[in-house]
Amino acid sequence: MNSDLEKIRRQIDRVDSELVLLLNRRMELAAEVGRIKASAGLPTFHPEREQIVSQRLSELNPGPLSGESLRSIYREIFAASRLMQYRLQVAFPGPEWTYSHLASISLFGHSAVFLPCSSLEDVFDSFLKGKAHLAVIPIEASLHGGLGQGIDLLYTHEVRVVSECYLEIAHYLCGNVAGLDAVKHVYGRPEDFSQCRRWLAENLGRAEYTECFSTSRAAMLAKEDRNGAAICNLYAAERYELGVLAERIEDVPGITARFLALGHHVNPPTGNDKTSLLFAVSDKPGALFAALSSLSSTNMSRIESRPDKLFPGQYLFFADIDGHRDQSDIRAVLEALARNVTFLKILGSYPKGDPEKPFRIEKEKMRTAGKEQVSR
Repeated sequence: MNSDLEKIRRQIDRVDSELVLLLNRRMELAAEVGRIKASAGLPTFHPEREQIVSQRLSELNPGPLSGESLRSIYREIFAASRLMQYRLQVAFPGPEWTYSHLASISLFGHSAVFLPCSSLEDVFDSFLKGKAHLAVIPIEASLHGGLGQGIDLLYTHEVRVVSECYLEIAHYLCGNVAGLDAVKHVYGRPEDFSQCRRWLAENLGRAEYTECFSTSRAAMLAKEDRNGAAICNLYAAERYELGVLAERIEDVPGITARFLALGHHVNPPTGNDKTSLLFAVSDKPGALFAALSSLSSTNMSRIESRPDKLFPGQYLFFADIDGHRDQSDIRAVLEALARNVTFLKILGSYPKGDPEKPFRIEKEKMRTAGKEQVSR
C-alpha cells in the first residue's frame, strides 16, 4: 500500500512540476501582452477577456475538478497575470473583510491592492480622482432589493459599470466564549439581525443586540467582549481570531448580494452581456408605458424606481437589459427608448454575472484545530 501511495505522490510531483513551468510561461505571455498594450496606449484591464477565457475553460473542463473550483483557481491566475502588467488598485466601501471587500476579491483576486473607503461617496471620490483603477459598490440584495445610495451616486457621477458579481451572504455566529449559553451580547449589522431573526430568537433570546455599520466592526467588538459574539463572515472571524459558535444561522438560505465594478473603459461585446440604464419619464399618462414598450423586444431582467434627488417629485428608473449597447438590435432599442424618455444614462455594458452561481465564502474556508479559518 505504501508503494502505491508513493507512486501516486511521484505522479503528483511531476504534474506539479509541469504546472509550475506552464504557469510561468503564461506569466511571460501576460507580461508581453502588457508591453504591447503599453506601446499601443491600450487599456490594461479587460474583464470581458477574462469572462471569455472563463467560459471557454468551463466548457473544456471534463472534471472531476468542479466548475466552482476552476473559477476560483483562475481568478487568482488572472490576478497574477495582471500583476505582471500593473498593480490593480480597487476602492470599496470598507473596512476590510466586509462583504464589499469579499466581492472585490471575488472579482479581482487576492493580488490586487484593495483600498477601503469610509463611505460610498468616498469610494466614488477615490476612483474619480485617480486614486484607484476601479471601484466596487453594492447595488442590490436579494431580500431587500436595490440599494438606493448606490443608484443615486451612479446618477450624479460620471462613471461606467464594467463588471458585476454576485456574492452569497452566509452568516456565522462567532466569538471566543465557551458556548451559546455564555453569549450575553450579539453584534451585527441591522440587516444581519433581520436575516437571522428566527435563529436568534430560538437560540439567544435573552442576549442584548448591538447594531454596527459593518461585519468587521461587529467582529472587532466581539473580540473585545468576553461575553460577546458577532454575526459575521468567515474572513472577518479569522481576521479577529474568533471561533465559530454556530454556522449558517440565516433564516432563509441562498441570500445573495450584487456588486458592480466601476471603471473608465468600454467593454466590447462578449455574447453574454448586460446593459444597465437610468432613465426618467415625463409626468403624464402613458409616459412610463411608452418607455417600457421601447424595451419590449429585449429581456429586461430588473427595473426599480428611485426618487430623483435633483428634481423633487420626479422618479428615476434603474433597469438592466440583456445584450450589449453595440449590438445592432440593442442600439435600436436604446434609440427608441431615448425618444420616449426625458433623461437617459447608459451606465455601461459588461459581462453578465450568474446569480445562480454566486461567490461562496464557505467554499474557501478550512478547519484547523477545531477553529474555523479561511484560506487566503
